[in-house]
Amino acid sequence: RPDDFTLFCEEQNWWLDDFALFMALKSHYGGKPWSSWPQELRDRDWQALQSAKAELQEEHEKQEFLQYLFFKQWFTLKTYCNQRGIKIIGDMPIYVVHDSAEVWVHPRLFILDHEKMPSVVAGVPPDYFSETGQLWGNPVYRWDAFMQTGYDWWIRRVRHNLSCFDLVRVDHFRGFIAFWEIPAREKTAIHG
Repeated sequence: RPDDFTLFCEEQNWWLDDFALFMALKSHYGGKPWSSWPQELRDRDWQALQSAKAELQEEHEKQEFLQYLFFKQWFTLKTYCNQRGIKIIGDMPIYVVHDSAEVWVHPRLFILDHEKMPSVVAGVPPDYFSETGQLWGNPVYRWDAFMQTGYDWWIRRVRHNLSCFDLVRVDHFRGFIAFWEIPAREKTAIHG
């Protein structure tokens, strides 16, 4: 392990360890969504996670190393651009997909049912552009849960993006003020 790889893993541990395990499990289960994994892994039972981490150690470390390589190359490129007066704009979508490490690791921050599936999903109401609205399908946030944590997840997410880019655009920023949630069983966004 090169020293800078070890340092990267320590500095990024707030997301990297969980992400690497998520990707290792995703590979192990043939790409199936985390909500269909065995219940003890789906629900993040501590012992099951430790067993999986030991069993999938090689793939887990590979995923960490791939992230290390990516970020090393990314920041080399960013430095090169910045030295030439080029600023990089990053695009951070307000929502994340259900089958993501973010939702798997922090299910309490999303409106999910007892099987960890979205109860409601995000979208846009009917308007001039679409009679049925837009059904995006992303899980909706539990803003009350964020408030209880001092918005820690959001602060880390924004801070991380600001470290990667010179400017960050939050896609659908309006979702911080008002959002359209639709029952997950709906086929359109009309009944939100």
